[in-house]
Amino acid sequence: MDKKSICRLYKRRKKSAEDKDYEIIGQSFHKWIRENRESIGLINSSSFENFILKEFKLFSNIYKRLKVYSSEFNADFEYVFYNADRDFNLQYQIILASICLDDSQEIIDKKIKLISCFIDQYISRRVFNFKTVNYSSVRYTMFNITKDVRRKSLDKLKDILKSKIDNMEQTLEAIDNFYLNQFTARYMLHIISRMTYYLESNSGINSSFDNYVNRSQKNSYDIEHIWSNNYNQGNHQNEFETEEEFKHFRNKFGGLLILPKDKNRSLKDMKYEDKVKKYDSENLLARTLNPNCYKNNPIFLRFINEKNFNFKYYDEFNKKELLERNNLYKDLCKEIWSIERLDEICR
Repeated sequence: MDKKSICRLYKRRKKSAEDKDYEIIGQSFHKWIRENRESIGLINSSSFENFILKEFKLFSNIYKRLKVYSSEFNADFEYVFYNADRDFNLQYQIILASICLDDSQEIIDKKIKLISCFIDQYISRRVFNFKTVNYSSVRYTMFNITKDVRRKSLDKLKDILKSKIDNMEQTLEAIDNFYLNQFTARYMLHIISRMTYYLESNSGINSSFDNYVNRSQKNSYDIEHIWSNNYNQGNHQNEFETEEEFKHFRNKFGGLLILPKDKNRSLKDMKYEDKVKKYDSENLLARTLNPNCYKNNPIFLRFINEKNFNFKYYDEFNKKELLERNNLYKDLCKEIWSIERLDEICR
């Protein structure tokens, strides 16, 4: 465990930390402590003792928990893992800032879930709108959020976070125009894996999100285009005036899946009617294109009926069908990243 990282995060969560201190704490936290020790209550030997034995111990233990959740998928704290998978390390300071010394373990756990869920929603809305979430673009927004959530009660915290989501310029309506490009490529595997995991885990299937996004395994998952990259195939020339238009449409959200790398390569040049037969042995999101998915699958059928998801199989998959699938993906995403998730955590 990096002790310096713990110290930096702890100091950034303190009430006395201001905008101008943000970079100083990140680079020379020991200097900031010396210059601000009185403002953070370090005025005598007993205050130093209390700081080490009570405050620092509590927050360092929480930080260690967060680091475990970020590297090992835990369904109870899944959002911490999702944020870490997208390299969003600013979540730790915001979570720590919300914790009070007298919070019960139950409240601490709910604050971890609540803030990590909020951050997951914040990231997703920006990505769907082609907005970057790298450190330089969001650091001061995150610093202001850190100040806003500091030591708030659970209900107040929920209200603050819901308000911030409601007031974002970026919404999930942008999914209508979401597609695979150089920017979204780094996020697309995560997003479609989330959809696949959500669908499977609610359909009685033992699913594994961390397996879908694990790029270090031998046969990792890749993005699969439902349409092969062949303008001369199928009905494409009748539906698109140019090959460039076809290639752009091929990258639309609704035309994508995830498959193991070897299967993805083996299907590369196949026509849809041949591909869809192979999809029947893959993950549930891919299988939904095949009629066999709708036979002897009662939990899945009950789930999609309850949620009113317009899943259907397709004998052919042209422009109209891809747009239908895009609308379905949008409905899935609006459920996965619903602001009501924050209410559910606090119940």
